[in-house]
Order: sequence, then structure tokens, then C-alpha cells
Amino acid sequence: MYRYNAQGARFSNRALLAFAQTGLAQTLEVRPRAAANQQTEILLYDEIGLWGVTAKAFTQALATAGPGPLTLRINSPGGDVFDGLAMFSALKQHNGPVNVVVDGLAASAASFLALAGSNISMAPNAFLMIHNAWGVVVGNKADMTETASVLAKIDGQLVSLYADKTGQKPDAITQMMDAETWFTAQEAKEAGFIDTILDASQNKAQPLLKNGAFEHQPKQPANTLTVPDIAARRRMVRLAEAAG
Repeated sequence: MYRYNAQGARFSNRALLAFAQTGLAQTLEVRPRAAANQQTEILLYDEIGLWGVTAKAFTQALATAGPGPLTLRINSPGGDVFDGLAMFSALKQHNGPVNVVVDGLAASAASFLALAGSNISMAPNAFLMIHNAWGVVVGNKADMTETASVLAKIDGQLVSLYADKTGQKPDAITQMMDAETWFTAQEAKEAGFIDTILDASQNKAQPLLKNGAFEHQPKQPANTLTVPDIAARRRMVRLAEAAG
């Protein structure tokens, strides 16, 4: 979901920031390499942006990983387009090969983030989805027109990213985005979005070692919200955005 919010801070998913500062824990997990010839793994199993993993947190994780081979594992519905683009750029600038694995879903902003890999793989039962940018805007007709213009520019940038990877013509990519196209792993490979489909024996994340070598998953704070709490608060924010 490409969030485009015109309330207060336009082009941002950071509206109602004070409301959001309630201990929502980011779930970005970094599993460092145990030896110089091994890969660091980063697990992006959340939304992209304020409600999940921000570009700032992601680039900090990349800095912690340091130079060398890197595997990014994705299971994400997408999120903020600008955070996603910043994360894409950071991956492109990483000093070392980047292997991207879509474990479950790479939708919306997560779909173009996946394209930053030098090799892109999907689990056989995973999905990838592309669509046009969308968002919420409150204002007069000039605000609506301006919003439509900026969303069209965002779509154009994303078309270029997808076309560069797949080799397909921009018009074909535009039609896929207009239709909100969902790809199985096989369809994504045939369309050129990914390079390989993993078999079950290949698609294994690094184990967490008992000696703590890979125990980098952040401890959840005592005031961490439950899943129902988070869902309810997100609904409240969306209602507030719609009401203006």
C-alpha cells in the first residue's frame, strides 16, 4: 500500500505521529554472519514505513551488517512508497552481493524493494503483487488535482523500476499496475520479476544459535501492543485520516 497522506505532512505516512508513539516494536531481524565467507540475513517480515520497518531502521541494519554478501528475506504487504524507495537505494549501494528471497509475499512497495537484489528468488508458494500508488488526501479540487499529478509521477518511477528488471515495455507494466496484478512464483519468473524459484531444501533461513551468535532479534518491550491492539489503532488512524 503506497500511503500518500496530505494531512499535515504531505507525502508521508507519519500523520498522527504522537498517536503512533505507543511502543510499536519494529520487527526487523538481523542475523549476522558467523564467518567472513558467510552471509548476513535480514528478515523484513512487516509493513514498510512507520507502522512496520522504516527506511532509517533498515539502513541502520545494513550498516550493522557491514560489507559482504547479504540475504534479504521478505514477507511484507508493502507500505510507504518513499521509505521503500530509500530502502531500495540503500540496498543498491550495499558493498557486496545482495540475494533477495520472497518467503511469503512481496506486495506493493515490497515488490520493487525485492528488485534491488542481484539475485531474486521466491518460494514456490509465495506471491508478488504490483499496483498503482494510492493514498488519502483531504482538501479542495486543487489539492485533488495536485495529488493525482504526484501519484502519476510515482507510478511512472515504479514503471521504470519494473521495466528495467523485467525487460518488458513500460506500457505492459502500466497495464499490470492498473489491474493490480498478483503473480505466483512461476508467473513472476515468466514475467521476469524474479530469477529463480526455490525448492523446499533451498529455502531455509539461518538457524538461531544457542550461543547467541545469531540472537539479534530485538527483545519486545513490556508495553508491546498485541495484534488486536495494533489492528484497532490502525483502524482508528485511518478513520481519523478520512475524517480530516
